[in-house]
Amino acid sequence: MKKKIFVGVFALVIMVALMTPALAQDKVIKWKVQGFVPAGMLYHETLQRTAAIVKEVTGGRLVWEVFPAGALVPPFEGLKAVSDGVYEANFGYTGQWVGKIPVAPLFTAAPGGMNALDMQMWFEHGGGKELYQEMYDKYKYNVKVFITSPIAMEIFMWSKKPLRKLEDFKGIKLRMMPIMGDVLTKNGMAVVFMPAGEIMPNLQRGVIDAAEYSIPAFDKSLGIWEVCKYLHLPGVHQPASQLEVVVNKKAWEALPADLKVLMDAAIWKSRLQNWLWMESKSIEAMAFFKEKGIEIVQVDPETVKIFMKWANDYLDEMGAKDEFYGKVWKSQKAFGDKWYPYAKMFSLPH
Repeated sequence: MKKKIFVGVFALVIMVALMTPALAQDKVIKWKVQGFVPAGMLYHETLQRTAAIVKEVTGGRLVWEVFPAGALVPPFEGLKAVSDGVYEANFGYTGQWVGKIPVAPLFTAAPGGMNALDMQMWFEHGGGKELYQEMYDKYKYNVKVFITSPIAMEIFMWSKKPLRKLEDFKGIKLRMMPIMGDVLTKNGMAVVFMPAGEIMPNLQRGVIDAAEYSIPAFDKSLGIWEVCKYLHLPGVHQPASQLEVVVNKKAWEALPADLKVLMDAAIWKSRLQNWLWMESKSIEAMAFFKEKGIEIVQVDPETVKIFMKWANDYLDEMGAKDEFYGKVWKSQKAFGDKWYPYAKMFSLPH
């Protein structure tokens, strides 16, 4: 009888041991993820799309509960909050962290520099991805960074009057993204930096006279075209932008090994899908602006050249002052020296 009981208990133990991995795989892990724009705007939808892909690829085992900007913490506090474990992940862009990490905006855009494809090449084959994580480690943030969707060239500026030449910008108070905001400030222009949700009320109240934020698709959802009737190109300040997901390292390390692989794969999938989706929405947005009578202004080429020179001089100066800043800037320039001639050689002159 004792022998039968022992055999039965042993068999039960074996069954439980075999079932445990399966039960662990069925467990649903939920993460809180905050975005950087209000609900209803394009980049919040981009976050929702990314969360849907994560859920799909992981078979529903990893679920991102998404929140709009400010729902959990103020938008510019997202990096610290994730590092401290307040919530698991933040969806945003590095320009938000300029007050804490001076070099951070270079991982979003360099004025007059790389376009969206150029940036992906630098990240994956020019050492950019490694420098990206090194930045967060160097500044003691307990996060793992994932490179998500690139964004194409932005609209340079929206304003209530055309701004073609350098002198047209005098006396204009404008919202501009770092680093270009710092460049323009250094050269005597009145510049402020603020989150997306503050742009429209400040334009309506006359706190600012002009503003840039992003690509046509996002600016359509922002509603900036209702206040400003002049859209300016080219986007010399941001030839590309880059979205990121920063994940608390403890939350990342707690994931089962297979879920880590699946989440990485999901973000790679969203990286391309969302990039192309946003481009398609921008084509629609430009047609919409035309219907609404928005005037497209081409900034004078000589003024664009001046802006590019100012930006290059500023970045050289910052790189000389800050060793890590210089390391990142030199890496981008060195990769550009190899990549730009090749890219031009294998392009048609459309």
